[in-house]
Amino acid sequence: MSYHKENLKEQFAEIAWDICKRESWQKVNMRRVAQKAGVSNNAFYRHFKDKNDLKAELMRRGFEILYEGMKDVTNNFSSYGAHYIRFGLDYPHIYDLMFGNTDLDMSLYPDLEALSNASFNGIVEGLKSFMPDESENDVMIKAYNVWASVHGTVGILRRKDLRRNRDKSLEWIENNLEEYLEMTTFR
Repeated sequence: MSYHKENLKEQFAEIAWDICKRESWQKVNMRRVAQKAGVSNNAFYRHFKDKNDLKAELMRRGFEILYEGMKDVTNNFSSYGAHYIRFGLDYPHIYDLMFGNTDLDMSLYPDLEALSNASFNGIVEGLKSFMPDESENDVMIKAYNVWASVHGTVGILRRKDLRRNRDKSLEWIENNLEEYLEMTTFR
């Protein structure tokens, strides 16, 4: 593959994104990315300090996709949660990279840290409009409940053993996320 120096960093990020999206972050390595780009391993390190810089770039892209899709949700708070769950189902490996236990020191990437915090802050702000007379503490407790519920729902719907023996309840939940969230989490 031929490349232009000015877009090699973008090519590295795209290649790594594709590997992570299809396989997982664990399958991304600098040698593989450089090889797919048709360049030497050293070229990678002229654009990314280390693998954590690449990880941060992929996480940033994931958050951008997540937030871009939120522009299309209705003003309904359950649509926000449903979009979030769908993102976790559509991009399982990217979702794991963004929300799994990561060894990335987010303070080294302030813009990424802000994007990450915005996920939870969006829930808090959404709840404030539904709970205008509640204390800040009550809103935060509900926000943690919503956060846990949305992430837990992604985990349940992604479990392979449950997918093989899927019962009608799980099928209904996945096909009716907004209604499910209105019945449970967003009351």
